[in-house]
Amino acid sequence: MTKLTKFIYSTMLLIIIVSGQVSKAASVDELSSNQRHADIIRDIQDIMLEHYVFLDKARDVNQHLDTILAQGFFKDYQDPKAFARALTKEMRRYTKDKHISVMPPRGNRERSPRPSKPSTPTFQDHLNGLMHFRDGGFGEVNFFEGNVGYFRLDGFRREDKLQIDPLMAYLETADAIIIDLRKNGGGGDIVNYLASYFLPEGTHFGSVYTRKTNHTKKFINVAVDGRKRLDVPLFILTSKRTFSAAEDFSYNLQARNRATIIGEATGGGAHPVNFNPIKYGFGFIVPFARSINPITKTNWEGVGVQPEVKISADLSLDKAKELAKIKATEYREKPFKQLEALLIKDNLSAKNENKVHRLLKQLLARHHLENFMVNYIGHKYKDAGYLSGALAIYKANIKIFPDVASGYESYAKALAENNQPKKALSSYKKAVSLAIVQKDVELATYQSNLAMFEAKL
Repeated sequence: MTKLTKFIYSTMLLIIIVSGQVSKAASVDELSSNQRHADIIRDIQDIMLEHYVFLDKARDVNQHLDTILAQGFFKDYQDPKAFARALTKEMRRYTKDKHISVMPPRGNRERSPRPSKPSTPTFQDHLNGLMHFRDGGFGEVNFFEGNVGYFRLDGFRREDKLQIDPLMAYLETADAIIIDLRKNGGGGDIVNYLASYFLPEGTHFGSVYTRKTNHTKKFINVAVDGRKRLDVPLFILTSKRTFSAAEDFSYNLQARNRATIIGEATGGGAHPVNFNPIKYGFGFIVPFARSINPITKTNWEGVGVQPEVKISADLSLDKAKELAKIKATEYREKPFKQLEALLIKDNLSAKNENKVHRLLKQLLARHHLENFMVNYIGHKYKDAGYLSGALAIYKANIKIFPDVASGYESYAKALAENNQPKKALSSYKKAVSLAIVQKDVELATYQSNLAMFEAKL
């Protein structure tokens, strides 16, 4: 064997040995990767059997995962992110459940770049994270033409309770309200509290059934730290991105005919979820309970919340402004028209007097009337010759504002004109007694009027 032949032979032998070692190493890595995949899937299967809201689906998808794992379905997904995506896609395809998610180890998740070695301690990372977190809550707040209030809410979070009451106080005079949930992907902590502004206290808003504990929790609308808007026209904007808790809010208000949904059918995720850490730093998000609406006895899982007004998300706000403006006008004008129809009647019955009282309280609560205006309305109707209507106004006024002397004085004059001297005398005396206690600047006038009326009796 020549030197050249020996060199060639030695080189080929070395290549064969190295190739074998590489092949062997790859085989070991592939085996190790397959084992990791199997371990992760076993963890997920255990969680599905123990927690997933539908046990029959859990068994079916677990069997499917066993089958495709044995077929080597995941062998091409060596990267943790790729494997997590593939596993999530396969489970969602089989369960039709968009809440199910496999999360790769934290270091493999998408995140904002950080400086590798900050030279000094800094709060900048914290501040950046804080702003990103708060971007998910309340956004724009506005008033549109026609006295239509508007706010955008991009996520339901516990901390937003601090903002709901001031927000609703700001919108207290709105004659219609638009809530924009087109970018809202869920959350959950404040859904019931925000909804409580639009439904009576004690209303059964929704329920959640947990399979593992066989327990149903009811969510009941509560008292709020502000004025409830039980009859204000309410519009909710949705899109395909509207999901989970945002769907909960929309669906349950829609089921009670309390809101008009405008936009696109929502994502269709109705089940509360838990995050479960599993092997190798992975995580698994799984729905553990089922939402149940007390009216429909079902939920929006897989089908989404269906809008009454179906329109693209991009055009939904303009459509909502148009419809809300019309409803705001009706909301504003209706009680005035009802009140006017009563006040021009002759000899109002006790029943109609109660209606006048109720309508005035409603208009005051909505801020469509200021306190001083009630007595003024009574004067206008008395001057126009509608004495029965004026009496109803004055009577309601002293019930609503029982500590205002001028109200009793006005009522006394109207009673005297209507030949009810005993009631008139009592009302004159009440005006004087209040004025004395309150050191009213009109005390002398009230006393003079009382004296003159007594002299006529």
